[in-house]
Amino acid sequence: MRIISVINQKGGCGKTTTAINLSACLARLNRRVLLVDLDPQGHASLGLNLKPENLLKGMTEVLTQGTCIDDVICESVSPNLDVAPANVTLSSAEQLLASVPQKEQRLLSAIQSIRRSYDYVIIDSPPSLGLLTFNALRASDEALVPVDMGFFSLHGLAKLIEIVDVVARHTGHAVIVRALATMVNQRVRFSREILGEVHRHFTDRTFKTVIRNNTRLREAASHGLPITEYDSESKGAADYAALAQEVVALEMNLPVGATALESEPVLAEIEAEKYLGPILIEEIFTEASKRSVFKSEPNG
Repeated sequence: MRIISVINQKGGCGKTTTAINLSACLARLNRRVLLVDLDPQGHASLGLNLKPENLLKGMTEVLTQGTCIDDVICESVSPNLDVAPANVTLSSAEQLLASVPQKEQRLLSAIQSIRRSYDYVIIDSPPSLGLLTFNALRASDEALVPVDMGFFSLHGLAKLIEIVDVVARHTGHAVIVRALATMVNQRVRFSREILGEVHRHFTDRTFKTVIRNNTRLREAASHGLPITEYDSESKGAADYAALAQEVVALEMNLPVGATALESEPVLAEIEAEKYLGPILIEEIFTEASKRSVFKSEPNG
Protein backbone atom coordinates (compact mmCIF):
# COMPACT_ATOMS: atom_id res chain seq x y z
CA MET A 1 0.00 0.00 0.00
CA ARG A 2 1.43 3.35 -1.08
CA ILE A 3 0.57 6.35 1.05
CA ILE A 4 0.88 9.71 -0.70
CA SER A 5 0.22 13.10 0.88
CA VAL A 6 -0.86 15.90 -1.41
CA ILE A 7 0.59 18.84 0.43
CA ASN A 8 1.23 22.55 0.13
CA GLN A 9 0.88 25.22 2.78
CA LYS A 10 -0.16 27.65 0.04
CA GLY A 11 -3.83 27.66 -0.89
CA GLY A 12 -5.14 27.94 -4.44
CA CYS A 13 -2.49 25.72 -6.00
CA GLY A 14 -4.78 22.83 -7.02
CA LYS A 15 -4.05 20.67 -3.98
CA THR A 16 -7.56 19.31 -3.38
CA THR A 17 -8.29 19.16 -7.11
CA THR A 18 -5.21 16.99 -7.47
CA ALA A 19 -6.10 14.77 -4.52
CA ILE A 20 -9.59 14.12 -5.88
CA ASN A 21 -8.71 13.59 -9.51
CA LEU A 22 -5.50 11.61 -8.98
CA SER A 23 -7.50 9.31 -6.71
CA ALA A 24 -10.25 8.90 -9.31
CA CYS A 25 -7.78 8.25 -12.13
CA LEU A 26 -5.86 5.68 -10.07
CA ALA A 27 -9.20 3.99 -9.35
CA ARG A 28 -9.85 3.85 -13.09
CA LEU A 29 -6.59 1.93 -13.43
CA ASN A 30 -8.12 -0.77 -11.19
CA ARG A 31 -6.32 0.37 -8.06
CA ARG A 32 -8.27 0.38 -4.81
CA VAL A 33 -7.96 3.90 -3.44
CA LEU A 34 -8.80 5.55 -0.12
CA LEU A 35 -8.88 9.35 -0.15
CA VAL A 36 -8.35 10.75 3.35
CA ASP A 37 -9.69 14.29 3.82
CA LEU A 38 -7.39 15.91 6.37
CA ASP A 39 -8.43 19.48 5.61
CA PRO A 40 -10.91 21.08 8.03
CA GLN A 41 -12.51 22.82 5.05
CA GLY A 42 -13.73 19.39 3.93
CA HIS A 43 -13.31 20.25 0.27
CA ALA A 44 -12.16 16.78 -0.79
CA SER A 45 -15.35 15.41 0.76
CA LEU A 46 -17.47 18.16 -0.81
CA GLY A 47 -15.80 17.63 -4.18
CA LEU A 48 -17.05 14.04 -4.17
CA ASN A 49 -20.62 15.02 -3.34
CA LEU A 50 -20.44 14.35 0.40
CA LYS A 51 -21.91 16.92 2.77
CA PRO A 52 -19.34 17.73 5.48
CA GLU A 53 -21.89 19.53 7.62
CA ASN A 54 -23.99 16.35 7.83
CA LEU A 55 -21.19 14.09 9.06
CA LEU A 56 -21.94 12.12 12.22
CA LYS A 57 -18.27 11.16 12.51
CA GLY A 58 -15.19 11.61 10.41
CA MET A 59 -11.45 12.24 10.64
CA THR A 60 -11.91 14.43 13.74
CA GLU A 61 -13.12 11.41 15.70
CA VAL A 62 -10.43 9.19 14.21
CA LEU A 63 -7.61 11.50 15.34
CA THR A 64 -8.97 12.78 18.65
CA GLN A 65 -11.14 9.93 19.97
CA GLY A 66 -9.45 6.85 18.53
CA THR A 67 -12.46 5.94 16.35
CA CYS A 68 -11.55 3.19 13.88
CA ILE A 69 -11.05 4.73 10.46
CA ASP A 70 -13.05 1.88 8.91
CA ASP A 71 -16.09 3.20 10.78
CA VAL A 72 -15.98 6.59 9.06
CA ILE A 73 -15.13 5.52 5.51
CA CYS A 74 -17.74 6.28 2.86
CA GLU A 75 -17.52 3.42 0.39
CA SER A 76 -17.71 3.54 -3.39
CA VAL A 77 -18.23 7.27 -3.89
CA SER A 78 -16.80 6.36 -7.30
CA PRO A 79 -15.77 2.91 -8.61
CA ASN A 80 -12.76 1.64 -6.58
CA LEU A 81 -12.68 4.89 -4.60
CA ASP A 82 -13.58 5.34 -0.92
CA VAL A 83 -13.36 8.50 1.19
CA ALA A 84 -12.59 9.15 4.86
CA PRO A 85 -14.37 12.51 5.16
CA ALA A 86 -13.80 15.57 7.33
CA ASN A 87 -15.48 18.81 8.27
CA VAL A 88 -14.74 22.03 10.14
CA THR A 89 -14.58 20.26 13.52
CA LEU A 90 -11.18 18.94 12.43
CA SER A 91 -9.80 22.44 13.07
CA SER A 92 -10.04 21.67 16.80
CA ALA A 93 -7.77 18.63 16.51
CA GLU A 94 -4.51 20.45 17.19
CA GLN A 95 -5.83 21.88 20.46
CA LEU A 96 -7.40 18.59 21.53
CA LEU A 97 -4.20 16.65 20.82
CA ALA A 98 -1.81 19.19 22.34
CA SER A 99 -0.99 17.07 25.39
CA VAL A 100 -1.51 13.62 23.84
CA PRO A 101 1.60 11.39 23.63
CA GLN A 102 2.76 10.61 20.07
CA LYS A 103 0.22 13.07 18.69
CA GLU A 104 2.09 13.26 15.40
CA GLN A 105 1.49 9.54 14.79
CA ARG A 106 -2.29 9.47 15.18
CA LEU A 107 -2.97 9.27 11.45
CA LEU A 108 -0.25 6.67 10.89
CA SER A 109 -1.76 4.45 13.59
CA ALA A 110 -5.24 4.86 12.09
CA ILE A 111 -4.08 3.91 8.60
CA GLN A 112 -2.12 0.92 9.89
CA SER A 113 -5.33 -0.36 11.49
CA ILE A 114 -7.40 -0.30 8.28
CA ARG A 115 -9.12 -3.63 7.74
CA ARG A 116 -9.98 -3.00 4.11
CA SER A 117 -7.44 -3.63 1.35
CA TYR A 118 -6.17 -0.60 -0.57
CA ASP A 119 -3.45 -0.10 -3.14
CA TYR A 120 -3.24 3.63 -2.47
CA VAL A 121 -4.06 6.01 0.34
CA ILE A 122 -4.13 9.61 -0.87
CA ILE A 123 -4.15 12.28 1.87
CA ASP A 124 -5.51 15.75 1.15
CA SER A 125 -3.60 17.87 3.65
CA PRO A 126 -4.62 21.31 4.94
CA PRO A 127 -3.02 24.49 3.55
CA SER A 128 -0.96 25.01 6.70
CA LEU A 129 2.10 23.64 8.46
CA GLY A 130 0.59 22.48 11.73
CA LEU A 131 -0.03 19.18 13.46
CA LEU A 132 -2.39 17.86 10.78
CA THR A 133 0.23 18.35 8.09
CA PHE A 134 2.87 16.77 10.33
CA ASN A 135 0.55 13.77 10.79
CA ALA A 136 0.14 13.49 7.03
CA LEU A 137 3.89 13.51 6.45
CA ARG A 138 4.54 11.05 9.26
CA ALA A 139 2.01 8.63 7.75
CA SER A 140 3.26 8.96 4.17
CA ASP A 141 5.93 7.32 2.07
CA GLU A 142 5.69 10.03 -0.57
CA ALA A 143 4.55 13.65 -0.84
CA LEU A 144 3.15 15.25 -3.98
CA VAL A 145 3.48 19.03 -3.98
CA PRO A 146 1.23 20.91 -6.44
CA VAL A 147 3.06 24.02 -7.63
CA ASP A 148 1.02 26.63 -9.48
CA MET A 149 2.82 28.98 -11.81
CA GLY A 150 3.55 31.85 -9.43
CA PHE A 151 6.51 33.21 -7.47
CA PHE A 152 5.00 32.34 -4.08
CA SER A 153 4.73 28.69 -5.09
CA LEU A 154 8.49 28.47 -5.56
CA HIS A 155 8.97 29.96 -2.12
CA GLY A 156 6.41 27.54 -0.68
CA LEU A 157 8.17 24.56 -2.22
CA ALA A 158 11.39 25.54 -0.47
CA LYS A 159 9.60 25.95 2.86
CA LEU A 160 7.94 22.58 2.49
CA ILE A 161 11.33 20.92 2.01
CA GLU A 162 12.30 22.42 5.37
CA ILE A 163 9.31 20.71 6.97
CA VAL A 164 10.18 17.36 5.39
CA ASP A 165 13.69 17.84 6.73
CA VAL A 166 12.27 18.34 10.23
CA VAL A 167 10.24 15.14 9.92
CA ALA A 168 13.29 13.19 8.81
CA ARG A 169 15.55 14.48 11.56
CA HIS A 170 13.11 14.16 14.43
CA THR A 171 11.43 10.87 13.51
CA GLY A 172 13.91 9.05 11.30
CA HIS A 173 11.11 8.87 8.73
CA ALA A 174 12.03 10.34 5.36
CA VAL A 175 9.51 11.11 2.63
CA ILE A 176 10.12 11.13 -1.12
CA VAL A 177 8.98 14.52 -2.40
CA ARG A 178 7.90 15.22 -5.97
CA ALA A 179 6.57 18.49 -7.37
CA LEU A 180 3.63 18.67 -9.79
CA ALA A 181 3.21 21.74 -11.99
CA THR A 182 -0.43 22.88 -11.95
CA MET A 183 -2.47 25.62 -13.62
CA VAL A 184 0.05 25.75 -16.44
CA ASN A 185 -0.63 28.13 -19.33
CA GLN A 186 2.11 27.73 -21.91
CA ARG A 187 0.90 30.81 -23.75
CA VAL A 188 1.92 33.03 -20.82
CA ARG A 189 5.65 33.79 -20.65
CA PHE A 190 5.81 34.07 -16.85
CA SER A 191 4.09 30.68 -16.53
CA ARG A 192 6.73 29.16 -18.82
CA GLU A 193 9.51 30.78 -16.77
CA ILE A 194 8.19 29.40 -13.47
CA LEU A 195 7.78 25.95 -15.02
CA GLY A 196 11.35 26.14 -16.28
CA GLU A 197 12.68 27.05 -12.84
CA VAL A 198 10.82 24.19 -11.17
CA HIS A 199 12.24 21.69 -13.66
CA ARG A 200 15.73 23.21 -13.49
CA HIS A 201 16.12 23.05 -9.73
CA PHE A 202 14.09 19.92 -9.02
CA THR A 203 14.82 17.97 -12.20
CA ASP A 204 14.54 14.45 -10.82
CA ARG A 205 11.89 15.36 -8.27
CA THR A 206 9.29 16.78 -10.67
CA PHE A 207 6.57 14.84 -12.44
CA LYS A 208 6.85 14.93 -16.23
CA THR A 209 3.08 15.42 -16.38
CA VAL A 210 1.84 19.00 -16.06
CA ILE A 211 -1.73 19.99 -15.24
CA ARG A 212 -2.96 22.62 -17.67
CA ASN A 213 -5.38 25.40 -16.81
CA ASN A 214 -8.82 23.95 -17.42
CA THR A 215 -12.19 25.41 -16.44
CA ARG A 216 -13.78 21.95 -16.54
CA LEU A 217 -11.82 20.98 -13.41
CA ARG A 218 -13.47 23.77 -11.43
CA GLU A 219 -16.87 22.89 -12.87
CA ALA A 220 -16.44 19.23 -11.92
CA ALA A 221 -15.72 20.16 -8.30
CA SER A 222 -18.85 22.33 -8.13
CA HIS A 223 -20.92 19.33 -9.27
CA GLY A 224 -19.33 17.00 -6.69
CA LEU A 225 -17.73 14.83 -9.37
CA PRO A 226 -14.18 13.87 -10.32
CA ILE A 227 -13.20 15.07 -13.78
CA THR A 228 -13.30 11.48 -15.05
CA GLU A 229 -17.07 11.44 -14.52
CA TYR A 230 -17.84 15.06 -15.33
CA ASP A 231 -15.97 15.34 -18.64
CA SER A 232 -13.70 12.44 -19.50
CA GLU A 233 -12.73 14.10 -22.81
CA SER A 234 -11.45 17.33 -21.26
CA LYS A 235 -7.83 18.45 -21.00
CA GLY A 236 -8.09 18.14 -17.22
CA ALA A 237 -9.15 14.49 -17.48
CA ALA A 238 -6.30 13.77 -19.91
CA ASP A 239 -3.74 15.45 -17.65
CA TYR A 240 -4.78 13.64 -14.47
CA ALA A 241 -5.00 10.34 -16.34
CA ALA A 242 -1.40 10.90 -17.47
CA LEU A 243 -0.38 11.72 -13.89
CA ALA A 244 -1.99 8.53 -12.61
CA GLN A 245 -0.12 6.53 -15.25
CA GLU A 246 3.13 8.16 -14.17
CA VAL A 247 2.44 7.42 -10.48
CA VAL A 248 1.66 3.78 -11.28
CA ALA A 249 4.80 3.50 -13.39
CA LEU A 250 6.82 4.40 -10.29
CA GLU A 251 5.47 1.36 -8.42
CA MET A 252 8.17 -0.98 -9.68
CA ASN A 253 10.94 1.58 -9.17
CA LEU A 254 10.36 2.31 -5.47
CA PRO A 255 13.26 1.01 -3.36
CA VAL A 256 12.16 -1.37 -0.62
CA GLY A 257 12.74 0.16 2.81
CA ALA A 258 14.84 3.00 1.41
CA THR A 259 14.75 6.47 2.90
CA ALA A 260 15.18 9.78 1.14
CA LEU A 261 18.55 10.18 2.85
CA GLU A 262 19.76 6.99 1.22
CA SER A 263 18.12 7.12 -2.18
CA GLU A 264 17.46 10.72 -3.21
CA PRO A 265 19.86 12.72 -5.41
CA VAL A 266 21.66 15.80 -4.16
CA LEU A 267 19.65 19.00 -4.55
CA ALA A 268 21.45 21.26 -6.99
CA GLU A 269 23.02 24.36 -5.47
CA ILE A 270 21.14 27.54 -6.33
CA GLU A 271 23.49 29.98 -8.00
CA ALA A 272 23.14 33.69 -7.34
CA GLU A 273 23.44 34.62 -11.00
CA LYS A 274 20.21 32.83 -11.89
CA TYR A 275 17.21 35.13 -12.02
CA LEU A 276 13.45 34.89 -12.15
CA GLY A 277 12.57 38.30 -13.52
CA PRO A 278 14.16 40.80 -11.14
CA ILE A 279 14.26 38.40 -8.17
CA LEU A 280 17.28 36.28 -7.30
CA ILE A 281 16.44 32.59 -7.08
CA GLU A 282 18.85 32.37 -4.12
CA GLU A 283 16.53 34.70 -2.22
CA ILE A 284 13.75 32.14 -2.60
CA PHE A 285 15.63 29.09 -1.38
CA THR A 286 16.99 29.71 2.10
CA GLU A 287 20.06 28.09 3.59
CA ALA A 288 17.76 25.93 5.70
CA SER A 289 16.08 24.72 2.53
CA LYS A 290 19.40 23.69 1.05
CA ARG A 291 19.95 21.40 4.06
CA SER A 292 17.00 19.27 2.93
CA VAL A 293 16.58 15.52 3.17
CA PHE A 294 17.74 15.37 -0.43
CA LYS A 295 21.30 16.03 0.75
CA SER A 296 23.59 13.03 0.67
CA GLU A 297 25.24 11.96 3.90
CA PRO A 298 28.99 12.62 4.02
CA ASN A 299 31.17 9.65 3.23
CA GLY A 300 32.63 7.78 6.14
